[in-house]
Amino acid sequence: MTIVLIEDESLNAEQLLFYITKYDAAINVAAVLKSNKEIATWFSENKMPDLVLCDIKLLDGNVFSSLQHGIISCPIIFTTAFNDFYQEAFDSNGIAYLLKPISFKSFGAAMDKFKRLTPQNTTIDWSSISSALKKINVQYRERLAVKVATNTLLLEVKNIMSISTNLGVCEAVDHKGKTYEFRQRFSDLVEELNPEIFFKINRGEVVNINFIELIEPYFNDRLSIKLTNYTKRLITSTAATPEFRKWIER
Repeated sequence: MTIVLIEDESLNAEQLLFYITKYDAAINVAAVLKSNKEIATWFSENKMPDLVLCDIKLLDGNVFSSLQHGIISCPIIFTTAFNDFYQEAFDSNGIAYLLKPISFKSFGAAMDKFKRLTPQNTTIDWSSISSALKKINVQYRERLAVKVATNTLLLEVKNIMSISTNLGVCEAVDHKGKTYEFRQRFSDLVEELNPEIFFKINRGEVVNINFIELIEPYFNDRLSIKLTNYTKRLITSTAATPEFRKWIER
């Protein structure tokens, strides 16, 4: 097995090198890289390793500035002192996320996981594995805080039929057909909603599948959606309609 270690702090790198040898002395550490610049150079000139152990904040910035370009296609075990990069990690072939200080026990468990995922002579679809791990680890929004007069009301997301945006103001419609306004960046909110339940039907509206009562054909291959207890019809965009059809049939 060949490993590349990405770590900009010497003491942390030495500890991980010790753990690697302790775990399996036959493992070959092909390189120890300290920056995004070194990552770009090494991976452009060398064969892809079997595994990467990767810190997140490096000498010249966040490692995801490199990973977003698809430079590393093998599985990655992230090693970091920060606990707020889970989303990015599991979007980038991540199979484990170890928080510093790292114990040999947690390191060994991550390596064991890697070995279970890579049986001999088997081709692994790392993108599918990363996608599955991402779904397991992501915590979707469960409630929204909205202003009602001078009070703040908590809306359960499961009871929201749809959310729309207009001129920076979002509007949620609950299961009784009541509307509530609040301010949040719409694109960020969409990312926080469970994609198994909510679908973005056009540039400014998402809908909850559990409250769809009727779907009818509309102009230009679009669809008209009738929600329970709500008179307004929602219209899918031409671009979103094909994916929406697939989504409702899953």
